Amino acid sequence: MKGRTLSSPISPKGLIRRITGLMLIPALLLSLGSSATASAPDTALPFVLKQVGPGVYAAIDSPSGKSGSNAGFVIGDDGVLVIDSFFNPDAARALVSEIRKLTPKPIRYVVNTHYHVDHVGGDNVLRDAGAIIIAHRNERAWVRTDNLHLFGDRLTPERKAMVETLALPDVTTTRGLTIWLGSREILIRPALGHTGGDLMVSVPDAKVLFCGDILWRHVSPNIIDGNVAEWIKTTEGLTNAEDAAETAFVPGHGNVAAVKDVTEFAAYLRDLRALVQAERASGITGDALIKAALPKFSKQHGDWGAFSYFAPLELGFMDQELAGTKRVPAPVADD
Repeated sequence: MKGRTLSSPISPKGLIRRITGLMLIPALLLSLGSSATASAPDTALPFVLKQVGPGVYAAIDSPSGKSGSNAGFVIGDDGVLVIDSFFNPDAARALVSEIRKLTPKPIRYVVNTHYHVDHVGGDNVLRDAGAIIIAHRNERAWVRTDNLHLFGDRLTPERKAMVETLALPDVTTTRGLTIWLGSREILIRPALGHTGGDLMVSVPDAKVLFCGDILWRHVSPNIIDGNVAEWIKTTEGLTNAEDAAETAFVPGHGNVAAVKDVTEFAAYLRDLRALVQAERASGITGDALIKAALPKFSKQHGDWGAFSYFAPLELGFMDQELAGTKRVPAPVADD
């Protein structure tokens, strides 16, 4: 989708307290999704660098979870565009180093797929390397505030200081953008589902789509800010795209995916929503719903990475979403 062109019950508090594990112990959780799929990693790097198209690279979090998420970059005629910057600034520094081994061209942009700290923690590193930070308009309002919410009652003075010094984006949008790296076209488009402020990045000439956390490959997702009904429509749209069978999908967590993996993720979200709807229809909510639904959900998707941690959270958040009581970040009002 082209747009403007740029040429340069379990309580909500309890759920939030448990979800902070995503930020606090990424090595434990996120490695569950990457260790089974990232082959022969360079132990000197906190990620596995994979070429997914001509001049297009995915940086997949290491089996130890040192980066905290996936990232990537695109080399064009006159510069480089980076997608996401990990949780760990040291991982972002390593990414800059790897880029400079491959090309002397300047790092011109970094696109944040969403505001969560595990994807923007290295933005200041990329800015120092020369990048302009591009993000959804909501990210600028949320990145230093709602990331505090994600830490819940585990927020320490050090973590608060870290969040409050996260880089603010330079360019924000709620619509599609086209960036040209010389003759190379890169499309940025908003997507609904994960946070209310997500962007995906497409490289048409290489048939690569960087999905951010709109896609998790065989890893149970964090839905703390999500709208699952919208998310299902978005993932189904990806699978129905004309060139889906030829596209390499880079997820926010897990290994590089094919359309089959996107189909499986859409099914995961549909199963989650349908299961909670059925339990609610029988009069069950809250802790009782989680207890009743978890064994059934486990039979469907219990082999997914981080399932034992995230599945109870997902069931609780899905219950809140259907009840209309789920807390999500407030979007920035239209001008």
